[in-house]
Amino acid sequence: MTEDHISLRQLLALTFTALLSPAIRMLPGQTAQVAGAGGWLSALAALPVVLLLCLGLWYLCRQGGLDQAFLSLLGGPVGKGICLIYCLWGIFLLAANARQCALRFLTISYRNGPMRLYLLVLLGTAAWLAAKPVRALARAGEVFFLTLAIGLGVSLVLGAFQMEAVNLLPVWVEDLPAIGGAALPVLGLAGYLPFAAVLGGRVTLEERSRRRVLTWGVGLCLTLTALQAVCLGNFGPGLTSRLDTPFFMMVKGIGFEGTFQRVESVVIALWVLADLALLGLMVCACSVLAHTALPALSRKAALWTAAALAALGGIWLFPDAFALDALMEGPALTLSLILGVGAPLFLAFLGWAKKLRKT
Repeated sequence: MTEDHISLRQLLALTFTALLSPAIRMLPGQTAQVAGAGGWLSALAALPVVLLLCLGLWYLCRQGGLDQAFLSLLGGPVGKGICLIYCLWGIFLLAANARQCALRFLTISYRNGPMRLYLLVLLGTAAWLAAKPVRALARAGEVFFLTLAIGLGVSLVLGAFQMEAVNLLPVWVEDLPAIGGAALPVLGLAGYLPFAAVLGGRVTLEERSRRRVLTWGVGLCLTLTALQAVCLGNFGPGLTSRLDTPFFMMVKGIGFEGTFQRVESVVIALWVLADLALLGLMVCACSVLAHTALPALSRKAALWTAAALAALGGIWLFPDAFALDALMEGPALTLSLILGVGAPLFLAFLGWAKKLRKT
């Protein structure tokens, strides 16, 4: 395991990059549907829960990773069963996200391309990257993070010049309950964090690392706030709620006449890196969970099995894009809140209670 150690900075960079893939798909369209012009504040409304989740996952990672925390806090048989449940849930998310990434790429760029081919290439590349030592995936995540941070930063700065304040303000006190409801999609996005915590066993976490994790949580919510504010400021809540990917549509309208245009082509190409980071992280986490639940199954065999099942599910499990969107915005979001937010917080509370009882 020593050769598979990674730094906390690498894990956080990989996780941040991975979350950008579902973020532009979920936000701000879903939040605008719930809170209207106040949807851009949804990430700030979710900030306390996100910080609490980051703190809980930091504690669980210090147990040797989320999978080992399941074993130590719940016992061997129950812990292995929970690991298997999370593995199956991860494979479902892997299949759904691979299908959505393929559909998004084909819808925006190559409309006549074969969706199945792109899905298989994307999953195969992610599995190939995850099959290497974890440090290779972590280093790739750092490179992806830097590239996407530049692309996202430039896009948001240029898009900010086209914002209209009337699309964002005013926000009244009576709008606060709707803004609180709009925090649910943001927390659904945070539901991917436990899969990053599975790799926490590869990180040496000191007591002072807690502050870095909380700072990362604040940075994530501020980034999501800026992303939503620029998109809503450009299109308004009505049009934003009807667009599939408001961020890419916003990017299509930026550029400077006579200097550079067609910025969206570059940004869309860069976002494939976020897709690879997400799928690579999910495949890697599923392989670790499967190996913990079924020790006789090697990690590499579990990895390629998870990728194969995700490929089959991505191709045949969802009848069409509309059914997939309805599933991800309904039952899948509810399960993500339960398994991705509620269960880790309960487990962390259980661990703290056991620790206090011993002292």
